[in-house]
Amino acid sequence: MNNLSDMHVHIDYFKNYKQIYNSFEINKTYALFVTNLPEIFQKCLNEFAYSKFVKLGLGYNPQLVETYPFNQNLFDSMLPLTKYVGEVGLDYSKEFVHTKAAQKKAFDYICYQSARSKSILSIHSRGAEHDVLTMLKKNGVEHAIFHWYSGKKEDVHKIVEQGYYFSVNYSMLASKKGSEIIKSIPVDRLLIETDAPFGKTYIKDHSYNLPEIYNQFSKKLGIEQFEQIVFQNLRTLLTKQKESLK
Repeated sequence: MNNLSDMHVHIDYFKNYKQIYNSFEINKTYALFVTNLPEIFQKCLNEFAYSKFVKLGLGYNPQLVETYPFNQNLFDSMLPLTKYVGEVGLDYSKEFVHTKAAQKKAFDYICYQSARSKSILSIHSRGAEHDVLTMLKKNGVEHAIFHWYSGKKEDVHKIVEQGYYFSVNYSMLASKKGSEIIKSIPVDRLLIETDAPFGKTYIKDHSYNLPEIYNQFSKKLGIEQFEQIVFQNLRTLLTKQKESLK
């Protein structure tokens, strides 16, 4: 199976992170290596060699707002070094809603700067889908991927109308609600992620098994050549970004 991609993976959280990183290059698998803080992005940028297949995202995870105040200056200095911003967004779940104001302030700034740089954003939106979409639109963000979307199915079309994508994973596919969300997304807006090592990344063996995840999606959605469709979706997104940078 060729042309596989994982559009949201936390490589630095693996114990064997160097092996995982190198495996994408060896297998010619495209990956968006998201980070949780600008400081972590800077560290990873220095630690990992350039890869044709693995792209590093400049992130600021909303779940970390209380512990790590947003380093705006560092974010600004790192942004020109990548075309990808993630993991970023808002989280209004019970555990993090008390930091809502700080989250919104940071994400609004990130959206503004990312729109100017035409970056592709990988977005966390748990419980905050409306505010995330409003902020993206207000700042004129052109390229966004909703990671592990768990909002209302009826809001999917609002996101699609803005030209945005969804990265879906096996954990979603294996649940009733998640599966229903996936089926509500137009096929031409689907991308695959694992959110590894946090999401389920294996089916038959206890390892990172992206080909089998693609097989399961193809089987459960009843879509032949699923990997080719996802690959074309990714190519379309990257082409859109390239055109917007001209």
